[in-house]
Amino acid sequence: MAGVEIEVPGAASLQEGHSAGFTFRDECGMLADGFVVRHHGELMAYRNQCPHQPLSLDYGDGDFFTEDGALLLCRNHGALFDPASGRCVEGPCYGAHLLPLPVREKDGRVTVEIPPADAVPDLE
Repeated sequence: MAGVEIEVPGAASLQEGHSAGFTFRDECGMLADGFVVRHHGELMAYRNQCPHQPLSLDYGDGDFFTEDGALLLCRNHGALFDPASGRCVEGPCYGAHLLPLPVREKDGRVTVEIPPADAVPDLE
């Protein structure tokens, strides 16, 4: 079964080190937040939930990057994540991963695929 594809408004014009947030229904039908970031020219999308504890990485302000723009930061726990892979490289969830969401950029639109429940990977 294929996932649901949603458009992320404003994501196509994201500058390096910036993000765009979106809300979706997760594999259980609950509302969840996600974000798209541009890092080294590439777009990546993740569920906005720290693997350490189920809290968002940002404080709701869409600020995900460290000050130098090199890593994603969980502002609640201080965990640091590689933007390209979502892997925690430092902090309380070291080695765990953010949940990646397939992202596609085409014809000035950015879409994210929300996978069905049976396709959500176990990344820990």
